[in-house]
Amino acid sequence: MDLKERGIPLVGTYCTFMPQEIPMAAGAVVVSLCSTSDETIEEAEKDLPRNLCPLIKSSYGFGKTDKCPYFYFSDLVVGETTCDGKKKMYEYMAEFKPVHVMQLPNSVKDDASRALWKAEMLRLQKAVEERFGHEISEDALRDAIALKNRERRALANFYHLGQLNPPALSGSDILKV
Repeated sequence: MDLKERGIPLVGTYCTFMPQEIPMAAGAVVVSLCSTSDETIEEAEKDLPRNLCPLIKSSYGFGKTDKCPYFYFSDLVVGETTCDGKKKMYEYMAEFKPVHVMQLPNSVKDDASRALWKAEMLRLQKAVEERFGHEISEDALRDAIALKNRERRALANFYHLGQLNPPALSGSDILKV
């Protein structure tokens, strides 16, 4: 992988709640990890309970078997507490890959939840800085935020193509992009 050869760290993530701007500000590239096939579920069930959802077992299985190149090359996996199954997956995953788990607040409407989210972002920043030996400057963080905001606007404009009548792209075509 060209990024690895150039010494650029990779941060893998499964969830959109992870603030990508933080590892980006440290010079890392954020990659979305594989988790959409049942190919590795049997291997995952050797460790994880069979009653976990297929998404979690697939995600874990791809990591455990190194069948997902993005997982294999990730220097850090950032997880989140969206459900108990994912928390268990990250616990097992930490045995073979560096993992940082962010605690998600249950609400966006109260001060305690906002304080928790701020603390979790600062904790992630510290974990990324320590892992990659690169202090994140305020300017680098602002630049990463500006870049991600441009990306989000472009993606929102792209998604509007599906709202045209007739749609310019089908839903399945949009997912391919």
